[in-house]
Amino acid sequence: MITKFGKRFLISYLSGNNSFLSKELALGIGSTAPNAKGNDTKLEFEFYRLPVELSSFNILQTGVDIDGDPVFDYFITYKSTIPQDISGVISEIGLYPGDRTSFNNFDSKFITSFTNEFNWFSGSTNPSSQGNTIDSNGNYTFLSKVSDSMIRVDVTSGQTKEYINSLISDDISGYSINDTIAIAYKKADNNVSKIRLKFYSSDLAYYYVDFTPESGTGDKIQTVSLNNLFSNYTAAPNLPDPSSIIKIGVETTASGGNTTVYFDAIRINDEDTFDPTYGLISRSVLSTPLIKKPGRPVDIEYKLQLEF
Repeated sequence: MITKFGKRFLISYLSGNNSFLSKELALGIGSTAPNAKGNDTKLEFEFYRLPVELSSFNILQTGVDIDGDPVFDYFITYKSTIPQDISGVISEIGLYPGDRTSFNNFDSKFITSFTNEFNWFSGSTNPSSQGNTIDSNGNYTFLSKVSDSMIRVDVTSGQTKEYINSLISDDISGYSINDTIAIAYKKADNNVSKIRLKFYSSDLAYYYVDFTPESGTGDKIQTVSLNNLFSNYTAAPNLPDPSSIIKIGVETTASGGNTTVYFDAIRINDEDTFDPTYGLISRSVLSTPLIKKPGRPVDIEYKLQLEF
């Protein structure tokens, strides 16, 4: 699906008003179908970008019209290589320009994955790690969508448990209430009543945002406005400082029974910055997800069909 921005961008490119020399492919884990009217502005949950290494075109005759004249389809193919150290279950891909006219210090960004359980602490205790498995025939079972493992959090009914990553240093002061924050996780049951993300600027000062888990088990992606983050904070002894975030906390609350939640990744989406020469040109959701195993590079091709 070529987006509305993509159509404007391609027309502007053909008129010579902007460059399309460099391009990028964005990889994501979302499964929501492309908007039929071309209103998509981003992937549902992006986790990696690749520069396009090679572009080519192809023209195929698909039949003849009522006058007997040939009918053609026109395709452009963009090729890139996923590095060997990247792994995950890729279910959506987007095409972006490689250059922009404006510079933005508070662009969309991947905040953290939960690959290394030793980076997360509850007191002096680390969570369990849930890695992807491989059987004797070499068949992978991917539990994590991003990378090759995630953390497992087990909480007793009626209790709350928080794990903190103090290795993160970030500045979120330039994001607005119109931007969004997204979390990817997996539910093992229906007993998790709340997931809270905390952004600490000191041990006692933090912003927080709550996610009410969607019903059903399995993989979930949830997105909320940053207004929900910036309007919730501790007020004593000091207000949190959004320009100096020193750690992130993930808090899970169980209700109605014990719960198990697997956490995959967190990202912030810049929703309100406008650049007339930069945006999502095309987005595709794969009918069969691409399972990228660790340890080897993988070549991918993204084919764009143009209609004239």
